[in-house]
Amino acid sequence: MFDWDGVLLDSMGASFNVYNKIFAGMGSKRLTKEEFLLAMSPNWYDFYERVGVPRALWKKVDEAWVTLYQEESPGLHPDAVGCLTTLKRSGFKLALVSNGSKARVETELGRFDLKSFFECVYCGETREELKPSPVMLERTLGVLGLQPRGAVYVGDAPADIQASKNAGVPSIAIARGPIEVGRLRGENPDYIFGGLGEMTEFLVNVV
Repeated sequence: MFDWDGVLLDSMGASFNVYNKIFAGMGSKRLTKEEFLLAMSPNWYDFYERVGVPRALWKKVDEAWVTLYQEESPGLHPDAVGCLTTLKRSGFKLALVSNGSKARVETELGRFDLKSFFECVYCGETREELKPSPVMLERTLGVLGLQPRGAVYVGDAPADIQASKNAGVPSIAIARGPIEVGRLRGENPDYIFGGLGEMTEFLVNVV
């Protein structure tokens, strides 16, 4: 089971740009890249709290993000398609579990012609479902007919690892930089890799 943003889709730069445009429009201080990476979470409400967005403005920020993100065109990480292709050919069941909106994620999957790789795509539509809640992972396991220990979740944020633990699913952390490594090691993932190529080799040859 894969997270989407940051794991397969190289969208952190797009999100960084969008949020700083929003904060500038609100008269707030721009975040540095380091501040953004340290605060960022797939549960954007956690992110809002960490960077001091007043709760009364959360809906306004949500709406602005959806509008401004459409101006961005993030691409896939270079190792994404090779990873999915190799795992699929090796007999793994693949699923996508993302806090991103279903409309946005499915549009991006279609743009990159990736839908056929996944047996299940589950996106959070309510705050109660968002990671680190285990709800989306548990429901995906049900669709795939798997027990928690028969799957693994691949994420790039602390909330991803927390969701894995909450669901009893082994976790793989993808940490593509030193800031990410520091954040993720503190969550004690079962495995940590610097990219999807390294992870794929491990899954195919070791697991």
